[in-house]
Amino acid sequence: MKQVFGRKKNSMFNPAVILLVAVCVLLNTLLSGVVTATDLPFYIDTIGTITASALGGAVPGIITAFITNAVNFISDNEAIFYASLNMLIAILSATFFGEVSNYRKKLKKQNDNYIKDYGQKSLLDVVLFILILALVGGGFGAGITWYLYGTPSDKPMVVSISSWLGDRFGFGAFGCHMISTYITDIIDKTITVCVSILIIRLVPDKLKERVKMVFWRQEPIPYEEQKAARKKMKGNISIGTRINIIIIGSTLLMTVFAFVFSAGSFRKNTVKELSSSIEELSSSALQTAYLASLEIDPEKVDEYLSGGYNTLNYELTRQRLSNIKNESSGIVFLYVYKIEKDGCRVVFDLDATLKDGTVVEGDKPGTVVDFEEALLPYKDELLEGRMLPAVPMEDEYGSFLAAYYPVYDKTGKCICYAISNIESNLAGVMMASFFGRVLLLFAGFVILIITVSILTTKYHIVMPITSMTLHANEMTDLRGGANEDSLEKLEELDIRTNDEVEQLYKALCKLTGDTVYQLNDNRSKSDAITKMQNVLLVTMADMVESRDSDTGAHVLKTAAYVDIILQGLKRYGYYSEKLTDRYMRDVVMSAPLHDVGKINIPDAILNKPGKLTKEEFEVMKTHTTAGKALLESAISSMEGDNYLKEARNMAAYHHERWDGNGYPEGLHGEVIPLSARVMSIADVFDALSSPRVYKPAFPFEEAVNIIREGSGTQFDPKCVEVFIDSLAEVKKILKKYQEA
Repeated sequence: MKQVFGRKKNSMFNPAVILLVAVCVLLNTLLSGVVTATDLPFYIDTIGTITASALGGAVPGIITAFITNAVNFISDNEAIFYASLNMLIAILSATFFGEVSNYRKKLKKQNDNYIKDYGQKSLLDVVLFILILALVGGGFGAGITWYLYGTPSDKPMVVSISSWLGDRFGFGAFGCHMISTYITDIIDKTITVCVSILIIRLVPDKLKERVKMVFWRQEPIPYEEQKAARKKMKGNISIGTRINIIIIGSTLLMTVFAFVFSAGSFRKNTVKELSSSIEELSSSALQTAYLASLEIDPEKVDEYLSGGYNTLNYELTRQRLSNIKNESSGIVFLYVYKIEKDGCRVVFDLDATLKDGTVVEGDKPGTVVDFEEALLPYKDELLEGRMLPAVPMEDEYGSFLAAYYPVYDKTGKCICYAISNIESNLAGVMMASFFGRVLLLFAGFVILIITVSILTTKYHIVMPITSMTLHANEMTDLRGGANEDSLEKLEELDIRTNDEVEQLYKALCKLTGDTVYQLNDNRSKSDAITKMQNVLLVTMADMVESRDSDTGAHVLKTAAYVDIILQGLKRYGYYSEKLTDRYMRDVVMSAPLHDVGKINIPDAILNKPGKLTKEEFEVMKTHTTAGKALLESAISSMEGDNYLKEARNMAAYHHERWDGNGYPEGLHGEVIPLSARVMSIADVFDALSSPRVYKPAFPFEEAVNIIREGSGTQFDPKCVEVFIDSLAEVKKILKKYQEA
């Protein structure tokens, strides 16, 4: 792996890569010259492109394709228009020979095996590859050829196949051209791919290693880690996306400016021609609309709309309109509309015959037609009955100029419009031809710039920064602790971009190394402090417990029961907004302090073997308020949010009831703090299942039934539910302390 991803990483500036591109360009150019000189039925001018892509990667292949077409432009001015197709062939070839798939798998094979596997593809893989390349070169290429010349290819083999297809199946000229070119290109690409694979196998392995352009400037990131990084960035814009937006946006903006500049130059030379032609078309369409308007009786329009073909004089008027249409050159559609707010109502709509013989039947009288999109800006003018300029329109039938001439009644009110559509393909054809060539010209430059820029920034900037971020996040995740293994992984990235990113990587390695040491040291100290806090808490609780003659590890058992109930609530999704990891830790850790207020209860009452009197019970109840006061005093002396707040809640309210009949404040339902509701069940269950001086321990099942019966009255139903469902764990705790 280090041979590929260590110090010997090849870039475009590697002499071997430059030599590879030069040799492959020369090969393409020579083969193209041979084909031209001998008038062969094939092109075979992409052998060098496929070879460069397989040996060097996508970028060398793309550059080879672009330079080849640029050189051929000297002898054939149309060659540059096919550059984008040859670049696409380069990308497909690089993908076919394993570049993308192998990198995604982090090159699981060793580099020497990877080199030897060049060209070792199954026959089916090769056939599919040839068919795809033929689709690009023969399919898309045939379309470009037809667009540029407007005629089929003059290659003898293509002409022969086209003639056979036309005679045998009756295909049109364009269909015959596309199919015959694709068939011919399959043969061409078969020869090309076979020769390329032969060359690839003949190249020595050491030379393959030297010319292979590997983009990674580090050890590759496994595909799963890349997915994890993208998932973490969900909802945010990554640096890679920002850079790609800038690259693509600036390239396209440059292309648009060049396009606009070219359009300006084009207009300067042709605008007079086009303007003259368009003016003639507009004048002809308007003249026809005017003549049609003279045939319309405005007083009978409403009758025509309601009665249609059966209305008196309707057919006669329709025939006169048809005569006007037939006598007007270039008029395709002629119709009369009454303009209303919700659309155009058809008064007359003549049938039309298109150039290809298709007959378009006119709409029936009274039909409501939606406004054409091109008419929307003129809707108000139409409703007001104004004159309009000729409106350019495009639909499934072609491009037209529509002339609208109003028909007025005796009062000067516009009743309807006579409308004629004349073909306006002249301007469109000229513009499409010019702009299509400009687009094809710039497509090659755009693909070259975007591909090289995106790949360079991705592997020199984005991926190194992404990998550093991934490992840095692992190391600084305080929940899992500092991770020396992650630090080692960071150091193994071996980022070598030879720029500021590499310097940042080195600084990050040093900084994170120091940080890991400091975090581990801090964590050790924090663990020690936490253990000390736990010991102090239990010690304080033991001080209270030692005065109670029959609690029997009460504080430890109740803390364990509390933990079981909290885990059950989280597992069932109850109170999820409350049950954070920190909250649960604080509750369990401070649970032993729930009876701290008993420190104020006299021994005579605390350890009385019999039932307490009413007065004694009132004194016993004060352990809740006393505990609350003690813990609030402790809280006031500590800064920030701390676990003693939940200890206070449990001490004060663990004798409150769900139905509001508890003490000391008579709280009810979810008004009672959650920690106190959980402690209530743990406290009562332990009191039931443990012996006291005034009673023996209840059997386990009986104690559980008492808890179950208290659901919804004494206890929170959700807490009871998860407690009952966790009886196996409860039994383990009870047994543990019974045996002890």
